[in-house]
Amino acid sequence: ADGIILTGGEDINPILYGDTSNLALCEPINHRRDSLEQKLFDYAFRHKVPLMGVCRGMQMMNVATGGSLYGDLPSEIGIEVVHRNNGEAIHDIVVTDTCSLIFPLGKDTFTVNSWHHQGLKDISAYLQVVAKSHDGLAEAVVMYKAFHPFMIAVQFHPERLEKEDPVHLQMRESFHQAIGLQKK
Repeated sequence: ADGIILTGGEDINPILYGDTSNLALCEPINHRRDSLEQKLFDYAFRHKVPLMGVCRGMQMMNVATGGSLYGDLPSEIGIEVVHRNNGEAIHDIVVTDTCSLIFPLGKDTFTVNSWHHQGLKDISAYLQVVAKSHDGLAEAVVMYKAFHPFMIAVQFHPERLEKEDPVHLQMRESFHQAIGLQKK
């Protein structure tokens, strides 16, 4: 594979990050998908294949490298920011560290979509948080280059942002460059 994208989807089994108390908070778990995505992540990590994570994909990046998740954001961190509201919600995020792989330079606040009830709790030592929502939840991460040349992830869904959204365009361009596709 030239590149791998881990997409959004079901809750990750909390047993993978050692938190059986989260089992009661989870929606249906897809054990087969958990196993497959763990193998895809491990392959990308070992072979330095570019990887991009979206929503659950960001959560899997964190879990696969030793981090953990909040089982249910409203009950664990509150409702200052609504991350899911009978479907997709909209909220702002703030860039906390410059990352031109995800965010266009010159702006530090972006409006994103949101459709999740889980999020990163204990951040893996392999990952750097580069954006957060106003409740402090990690919204974008990159893997430190000492561990991998290109792994980026966001909690929101750039593929559902406007076609000309600057974050959508920046992420797509960065991924295309990482996998060797030239802009046409």
